Amino acid sequence: MNRRVAWAGVAASTACILVATLYASGTDLPPGWSFDLSSGDSAFAELVQNLLLFIPLGACLTLAGVRPRWTVLIGAALSFSVEFAQQWIPGRDPSTGDIISNTVSTAIGVAMVITAPRWLHTPPQRSARQALGTAIAAVLVWLITGLVLRPIYPPPPYRDIWTPDYIFWGHYRGKVLGARLDGVTLHEDTFDGQALLKSGQPLEVTVIAQNRPPGQASPLVALHDHNTRVLLLSVDGTDLTVNYHMKANELKLEHLDLRWRNALAHVAPKDTFTVQTWRGERGVCFALNHERRCGLGFTIGDGWKLIFYPEHYPVWLDSLINMLWIAGWTVGVSYWGARAGKTTVGYTAIAIAIVGLVAVPMVSGLKTTPIIEWFGAIVGLAGPLVAREVAKLPRRRSGYKSQAVSS
Repeated sequence: MNRRVAWAGVAASTACILVATLYASGTDLPPGWSFDLSSGDSAFAELVQNLLLFIPLGACLTLAGVRPRWTVLIGAALSFSVEFAQQWIPGRDPSTGDIISNTVSTAIGVAMVITAPRWLHTPPQRSARQALGTAIAAVLVWLITGLVLRPIYPPPPYRDIWTPDYIFWGHYRGKVLGARLDGVTLHEDTFDGQALLKSGQPLEVTVIAQNRPPGQASPLVALHDHNTRVLLLSVDGTDLTVNYHMKANELKLEHLDLRWRNALAHVAPKDTFTVQTWRGERGVCFALNHERRCGLGFTIGDGWKLIFYPEHYPVWLDSLINMLWIAGWTVGVSYWGARAGKTTVGYTAIAIAIVGLVAVPMVSGLKTTPIIEWFGAIVGLAGPLVAREVAKLPRRRSGYKSQAVSS
């Protein structure tokens, strides 16, 4: 039965790999092979994606009984096959670096299965230490999430560009009639905007809508210093989005945006509309004509988006993954805490995770942890404890009791 489940996992992980690597993401065929380990504005995030992608395949093949060296070769062969096929898929980038990363990823999956007994089934004293280490690691990851998502305002002067046409971005086909920052009219020229942005003054843009909503994020106005995109106000379908320059950009992680979903749903082609965006005391605000939406910001659960950011996921799926991200960081605390028994260190580890969910947003500038993410923490912290108690319950024996027959 375990082998059948493992082979089902092999099939599922292979299907996920094919879906993730063989879909068309553009209109032009790739110019050729890339020989870099990773490249582009989100190079480090893409490297991490490649290192994570083949781990389930390597783990499931090992659980199915395939020898480690053959598992790694299968991962390398599959990676080469999809990279070879990407030569004829628009928008893809066949790369030898991806083959190397995917092969290493497969090997990581193998190593996780082989070494699992050493870090899963540990004695109480070591389990307590692992619970404490996991809690500290979780809080550090949450804190780093907040720090790298803080906006950075480089020194002036700044320059504004209307409807810029960037690589990997859409080009807005409407017309910007005017732009102002705190009442100061911008004319695609240099200006001193650092203090205005820091103080939360509104950027206001008046636009004639294009004929149809753009299929990807298309900037209306970009504010630059000499080499950095400080702020981008964009339209993505019917969403309004704003991107701030952050430490995440410098670290080559994904470029996250804040968006007002379906804000432009009632704006017809060639309509004139006015958009404002600013940073308020409780988060980023948007205004569209006479409507307003405030309180937008990032939470602890948004950390996964620094590695993989799907802009068009529905809100419910986005929230579900946030919940699972928090559950994933807390389940180890509870698992090893339960194995440690009733020890001070185990309880301390759980307390650190709970305090982190409260304190990290206060010190890092993230939004207060929402209820859905608290639910993820409850699932992560309570799940192993409940499972351990259920396992202690006496099991019912099935079948008929034999009866002695007297002669």
